[in-house]
Amino acid sequence: MPHCTERCLCPENFTALKAEVIRAAVELSDEQLMELSDALHSMIRLRRPGRPISHDSGWMVEEEAPYLP
Repeated sequence: MPHCTERCLCPENFTALKAEVIRAAVELSDEQLMELSDALHSMIRLRRPGRPISHDSGWMVEEEAPYLP
């Protein structure tokens, strides 16, 4: 099993999480699925250099237009 020095789930836990999210997504409304997707994208933006997630100001996410297919 690989050793993580930073944020990391062990591969088995990540696989289980991913499978559960995909399973649950079938039950979500389009609005709920977009909200979950937007939240995950916000986490990616928060990890950009200069916006450390551990710093309170790093949690301020600029409003962006929602993704509309």
